[in-house]
Amino acid sequence: MPKNTAIGLAFTAEQVLCCIIRQEDDVIVWETDLSFSHHSWQKSLKEMVKQRGLQGACCYFALTAHWYKMHTIDRPDVADDEVFTAIKWPLHELSGQATNLVYDYADLPANVGGQRKVLVVALARQEVEKLSHAIYKAELNLSAVSVEEFTVTALMPIRKEAIISLVQEHGEEVVLNIVKDGKIYFSRRLKGYENIGTFSESELDMGIVDSLCVQIQRSMDYFESQLRQAPVQGIVIKLDSQHAEYLSAKISSAMGVPCELFIPDLICADGLNFKMASFSCLGAAYSHFVLAAQQNTSIKHAADNKDEIEHEAAH
Repeated sequence: MPKNTAIGLAFTAEQVLCCIIRQEDDVIVWETDLSFSHHSWQKSLKEMVKQRGLQGACCYFALTAHWYKMHTIDRPDVADDEVFTAIKWPLHELSGQATNLVYDYADLPANVGGQRKVLVVALARQEVEKLSHAIYKAELNLSAVSVEEFTVTALMPIRKEAIISLVQEHGEEVVLNIVKDGKIYFSRRLKGYENIGTFSESELDMGIVDSLCVQIQRSMDYFESQLRQAPVQGIVIKLDSQHAEYLSAKISSAMGVPCELFIPDLICADGLNFKMASFSCLGAAYSHFVLAAQQNTSIKHAADNKDEIEHEAAH
């Protein structure tokens, strides 16, 4: 299987979503969108892989909120190589268990009150083992397990300015991230908008838009005052509503910040569009190409440094 193909899976409350992304020259194309039931997804995935000759392809799966817990905690005051182990104890206090969990963490770029923080994700070990086993049985190469906060971020362009993303899977909570330089500075979930897709424009104006803007403003205030960061310069949204353009315009007007639809840097194959997409699923697969680009950049920098050293040595 060529390295230019990646499969993304997203495990939502309702179904298992699957996408296939390929890189053709310098263009990345979203070419396939599928969905499976929780009851039969293992069988369906295996059959799809066999039919399409995708054995050995890299697979990335993302979990939505009901699968895991996310905590922001103080970074343990230990050596960097001991942080992972040290996190086990505060995680145990927060969750009431630790032995039956798998977890990972990411350093948050900004301190809070002079204290370094980490974002910790924890989920049931048996669930990860079950999902991983099914992917291996489908003859795929499981490359990464992630959660939607991070897979959505993979779809965002790297910018020096802070950007808020509002992303929602069908019928689920809204994920709000504040991202700068490709890193999550702040993340939270907004409850109460799970049925936003059922509202008309006039119904959205009856408190829904105002409520959403209040939540955005609170997040912006925290980012500026507690994290001591420059103001957010833009907002991108991918909400579970057929009135996304209307919501975008209303949010932009209310917040005084440009708000646009979240459009990833991908080409959609015929019949596909971002309105129908799961960004958790797309972002999971797209992270394959983000990582590849980062590795290529590192290799180029290493080669440039080597040439510079050799040139200096020769003179």
